[in-house]
Amino acid sequence: MEPSLILDPASARGLLQGHKTQLRVAAGHRLGELAQGARIYGREPCAPGRMQNGSELLTDLARADFVVFADGWRRARDGTGWQGRPPLDPNEMWIGALHMPAWACRIVLELRDLRKEYLHDVTPDALRAEGLIPLIGGLLWHWPKPVPGLHLSARRAFAANWDITHPVPGLRWADNPQVLVLDVKLAG
Repeated sequence: MEPSLILDPASARGLLQGHKTQLRVAAGHRLGELAQGARIYGREPCAPGRMQNGSELLTDLARADFVVFADGWRRARDGTGWQGRPPLDPNEMWIGALHMPAWACRIVLELRDLRKEYLHDVTPDALRAEGLIPLIGGLLWHWPKPVPGLHLSARRAFAANWDITHPVPGLRWADNPQVLVLDVKLAG
């Protein structure tokens, strides 16, 4: 399952709902070598599960018949899926996105365009394409759940989330790194 990209729950939800059509990654990322039309597989944290006596039971990956994502969606080994309740216990057996099995992938993206820019060059339209949601006519901004917080501008909201996901010196918002901008759509 290559090439792939690790997705946080908010990005996954935004992509699935069509609110998010752009992704930014650090320049030099291996995705920068892709051609237009390439497919990118989204990797997400998940919890492995199986059915036992008619009930769902979370288990280890080797015995899993399906996985559960943070939003409650289940994906079976045969590719079928269904909505259920999100896992509520923080002690569930979560698997990091990097270790998600290929059969569990529910997000496949098609690369429409790829370009380089500096992080601070992000435009208001690009912020919406990143999945930011305006409230009260754009007076406040927030990310899709589960990312908390309201911000007075889309730029501040984007910067705050960027720093959470890119805390390494040289990649932070204040460092204004060069990034790859991937324009994507769900592959059909």
